[in-house]
Amino acid sequence: MPGLVTIVLVSMSFMLPSCREYDGRFDIAYFFKTGPEKAVVDFLQCLDNKDPEYIYSNLMLASDRNGISREKYNLELALILEDVESIEVNSTVYLGYEGQMSKVVAEFDIKYYNGESRQYKKYFYLLEENGRWKIILEKTFI
Repeated sequence: MPGLVTIVLVSMSFMLPSCREYDGRFDIAYFFKTGPEKAVVDFLQCLDNKDPEYIYSNLMLASDRNGISREKYNLELALILEDVESIEVNSTVYLGYEGQMSKVVAEFDIKYYNGESRQYKKYFYLLEENGRWKIILEKTFI
C-alpha cells in the first residue's frame, strides 16, 4: 500500500503547473480548485516568484500577447514588482460565469520591501482558450 501512495503522489506532482512547483510544498487543496481558480493561483504565484515568462506563455490570451512583445511585458512587470517582496494567496472562490467569462475572487497579502504589508481582494476574469484558462488582463486590471 505505501508503494501505491508514492506512485499516486509522484504522478500527481507531474500534473502541477510550473509555478506550483516553485514553493516546494505539496498543496493538496490546489487539486480541488476549479480550473479558473488554479489559473489565478498560478498567476499570483508567478508574480510572487517574479516569473513573467510563465504568465506570458501560459496565462495570457493570444490577443493580449499579440498586443505586447515578451520583452516589453517582462520589463513592465519587473517595474511593477520591484517593490514587492512576497505575495501570499489566502483564498480563491470560483464565482461562476459572467457572460462568456469565468469569475474568481482572490484574497491575498502583499509584503513590500519597505516593511509594509497590505491585504487585497481582487476579482479575476478568465476565458478558456485552447483548453486552458487565461486571465483577461484588460478586464481584470482596469
